[in-house]
Amino acid sequence: MFKLQALVYVSSAVTMLLPEQVEYLLTRARNRNAQYGVTGVLLYIGGNFMQYIEGPSTELAVIYDIIKNDPGHTGLIELMHCDIEQRDFCDWAMAYCTKERNVSVSQYNNKSILEDKLGFSTSDQTSSRTLLRNFWVRNSA
Repeated sequence: MFKLQALVYVSSAVTMLLPEQVEYLLTRARNRNAQYGVTGVLLYIGGNFMQYIEGPSTELAVIYDIIKNDPGHTGLIELMHCDIEQRDFCDWAMAYCTKERNVSVSQYNNKSILEDKLGFSTSDQTSSRTLLRNFWVRNSA
């Protein structure tokens, strides 16, 4: 059986992204993540990213290398990288959220999807959910 891992990082966009640029980035990420069996969520607020990705360790490493070498962002800081027992975002090839709290998960667009997943209304906490929630709350005020 393969080992699952999770990773959280923050970075800053080299330039502020227009909505169509974000959609392009997401389409590429979703396709690539699906190919490698990686799931997760991307938060983008005020030119800053926080991304959580999870999947089999070998495939996650491939995706993370692509992310690290992407010239569209700078100042990448890895906040967490650890083994996990199960996925937090198993149904999401990649979710996306902005300060305006538009949440895009596959065909769904609803801020409560993210809030439920990050534990705004549950007691099921993980380190990754805490990091994501804190980034969201601090930057969307």
